[in-house]
Amino acid sequence: MNTERFVARDSKSALEKVKSKLGADALILSTKRSDAGVEVTAINGDMVLTDATLAGDSRLNESTNDITLGYLDRELKTLREVLYNALGERAWREVAGKKPVLATLEQRLSTLGLSRSAIEVITSNLDTTEGLNSAWSAALNNLMSSLDAPTNADPITDLSPKAILGGSGSCRALVCRQLITRALQSLKPSQILVVSATQDPSGALLDFCKREKVKRIHVKNMLEARSCLKKLGSRKKVIVEVGDLSPSMGAKDPIFDLFNDPALGIEIITVLPATHQSEILRSVDQHIKNLPISGGIISKVSEAVSLGAILDILILSEVPLMGVSRPFDSVLQPITPTGLIRLAKRLARDKVREGKFVSTLPSFSRTA
Repeated sequence: MNTERFVARDSKSALEKVKSKLGADALILSTKRSDAGVEVTAINGDMVLTDATLAGDSRLNESTNDITLGYLDRELKTLREVLYNALGERAWREVAGKKPVLATLEQRLSTLGLSRSAIEVITSNLDTTEGLNSAWSAALNNLMSSLDAPTNADPITDLSPKAILGGSGSCRALVCRQLITRALQSLKPSQILVVSATQDPSGALLDFCKREKVKRIHVKNMLEARSCLKKLGSRKKVIVEVGDLSPSMGAKDPIFDLFNDPALGIEIITVLPATHQSEILRSVDQHIKNLPISGGIISKVSEAVSLGAILDILILSEVPLMGVSRPFDSVLQPITPTGLIRLAKRLARDKVREGKFVSTLPSFSRTA
């Protein structure tokens, strides 16, 4: 049996030489690295079959198969070593221990912008034995069920006073104006009261209230706001514009003074800017988690490159999704969990096309 040696700079080039000389049925006997590159020893496949027929010995086929499997095994071990060195021991163990379907699901959810904590919530009860399509459908169902809608989706029909917290001053002022506009569809201006409990009240909100003949009162602090609400809180619609939150102050944040009287029945609409990072939204959520939150309103969607942070906070905090605030809309716009996920997918696709996506998972990129 005649064997031939082929030397090239790498394995791929050496195998191309083998195929060119001996054909696609050539059998690889050995491969090794040397100073000259990669050396591959091979034989013609037809020759092996002829010799096997003449000798009548099936052990030759078993021998060549063993040689081929040995070669593949060495190549796989080499690949594993490269991945191990690139990823590190911990990351390699995480990747090697996961089922391919679960790994692909995690990658897809990561592309949407979800954090590891949120991904674990979504995938914790999935059955991956039915295949990728079935598991992905189940993951999306889990995601949609995690995006709660408030029991009363219309903040206008609920007549309890609403304090607008979170986000920026411009976001809060816009939400106030949109709530007032919606309330004016069923209420008279005299039935609406706006309390600006901030040192830096919105000029746009002030002008809006003047134009719509809605009573607006400016107070210096939360204690004055409480006093004002006790005197004038009998109006059918009361909206409180507050200043920025101070999570770093903890329980000493002056904002909490507004809620020290449960009899006022003040509820919170929290503003969730889509441009904020998950860490910021979580910090705010932890800061006000013991306050009566009736729902969350998403703002700055048109400026966002991802809705991952929004999905994260809605999943992990279970804040009811109340709607979307956009500067070109006169009133708040409703949004369903399906619509929010569809928008998140579109932003994720745009980000991937532009090459801006970086996986948040501690492992290499995996494709479906």
